[in-house]
Amino acid sequence: MVAKFKEAMIKQFEMTDMGLMSYFLGIEVFQPDNGIFISQKKYADNILKKFKIDTAKPIMTLVEEKLRLTKEGGGGYVNPTYFESLIGSLRYLTSTRPDINFAVGLISRFMENPYSDWAGDTVERKSTSSYAFCIRSDVFS
Repeated sequence: MVAKFKEAMIKQFEMTDMGLMSYFLGIEVFQPDNGIFISQKKYADNILKKFKIDTAKPIMTLVEEKLRLTKEGGGGYVNPTYFESLIGSLRYLTSTRPDINFAVGLISRFMENPYSDWAGDTVERKSTSSYAFCIRSDVFS
């Protein structure tokens, strides 16, 4: 059925069968006999290099525990365009890394004030708690 569909599409439209997909929009696709696997390793490596954090030491915790900053934080000024580019890159990385969703969402709250609180909004008292959904044995937030 797939072969007939391809043949009909090639006749109808100007196109070529390039075989199995291996890379699409920054996502690497592996298609062995036992399933389809996706990865963004190359994309993640590019993000680390772009933002000059490729030599940083890996950590197990994405967000420092009990860190409380404010929107008027005492940290240094960060270029908003640079910060937004970083957040956008990390958001796209969550396609294959759902484990970073909470941390990326948390720092996304401060795109207007890049030197702000990463753990709790102590000015407006907005909740920083999260939730999780389960589908079969998979969990996502």
